Amino acid sequence: MDRFALRTNKLNLYYGDFHALKNVDFQVHSKAITALIGPSGCGKSTLLRCFNRMNDLLEEVRIEGEIYVHNEKLQDIDIINLRKKVGMVFQRPNPFPFTVYENMVYGLKVHGIGHRRGWREIVDRCLHSVGLLDELKDKLHTPALDLSEEIKQRLCVARLLTVEPEIILLDEPCSALDPIATMRIEELMIELKERYTILIVTHNMQQAARVSDYTGFMLLGDLVEFGETSHIFTSPRDERTEGYITGRYG
Repeated sequence: MDRFALRTNKLNLYYGDFHALKNVDFQVHSKAITALIGPSGCGKSTLLRCFNRMNDLLEEVRIEGEIYVHNEKLQDIDIINLRKKVGMVFQRPNPFPFTVYENMVYGLKVHGIGHRRGWREIVDRCLHSVGLLDELKDKLHTPALDLSEEIKQRLCVARLLTVEPEIILLDEPCSALDPIATMRIEELMIELKERYTILIVTHNMQQAARVSDYTGFMLLGDLVEFGETSHIFTSPRDERTEGYITGRYG
């Protein structure tokens, strides 16, 4: 297994004339949780979206430098295969306006995975992985939009797992959730890292400290510091990191 699941080399990204990412050299360790922290507008979500080419959807975006997924250049990977390999869960739960079951098999249909008669087994396995099987096994044909916010977010993770991604990107996945639901999602992340590589963007420094193995601090488009989470939070090397962590700004 590659040591790094994701990697950038001198990555620069521009929105028109605005320089959003500046010479970012970044690594995401395989089968671990890596957190990106920093004040709003620092570039952390922009960096996250680079890894499954979500920024391609925006006008006037220009990217320079190199991005690798398991040592393969990002631009050499077909976009459909890339988004199967590198899945993303967004800030607000975004189940499709279908039934729970139709949400769960959507990716299987798109990627032509398995046979219809075997889909229920995949659905059950993935719902079990996120702790939802008992709760939803009798509600598979009810509208997904009727679920609670926490259950919707777990469903979005389960939907992602059906296509067996290698890497999961989480963009502020708990920002719309209450503290108890947040705790459950954090517990889920820790369970999932046994099988998946996870990269999370969070404004919640306590969350980064609780769940991540590695943390990167970003400021004004720069990756200021990166290292083991315990070191970043207890003995940061850069005074800007210390200033953010201690609440002097941000």
